[in-house]
Amino acid sequence: MNCSLKTLCVALVSVVALALAPAAQAQVNVNVNVGPPAWGPPVPQGTQFYYIPEIDGYYDLYAQQYIVFRNGQWVPVAVVDGYDPYQFHPVVLDYRGRQPWAYVGAHRDRYHRRVVVVQPRSVIVRQRGLPPGQAKKLYRQGYREGRQNNQGNGNGHGRGHGRD
Repeated sequence: MNCSLKTLCVALVSVVALALAPAAQAQVNVNVNVGPPAWGPPVPQGTQFYYIPEIDGYYDLYAQQYIVFRNGQWVPVAVVDGYDPYQFHPVVLDYRGRQPWAYVGAHRDRYHRRVVVVQPRSVIVRQRGLPPGQAKKLYRQGYREGRQNNQGNGNGHGRGHGRD
């Protein structure tokens, strides 16, 4: 009887604790960044694609990726190698759908491809001169060699002891 009384007390305390506990609340925030990238012009509401003449491809604002023609098909890629997006001249398309490349011929005719010259970045090499102490060491070495050539003339007074 003593054991069942303890069990009853534990159960009663548990029920009271659960009744007094605040209800748990789940909160989920979803931030969908639909808008132009930092390098792109502003777009009206509902715009999904840029046409980029420099790469003869598209940029999907919703998926935030480029769509380029490679190996005979249109492929989405995150980065277009060899191009700086800040050098692009994107054109805002008034197109709703999933395949803007269906009109690529009209886009090419209307928006001529600009030539983008990709220049390799110059590498700056700083020449700081000799490491600390090396100039002094070279000066001393040259001084010693000059003294050896002028004094002794090979008669045993230099380091060479008169031998070549």
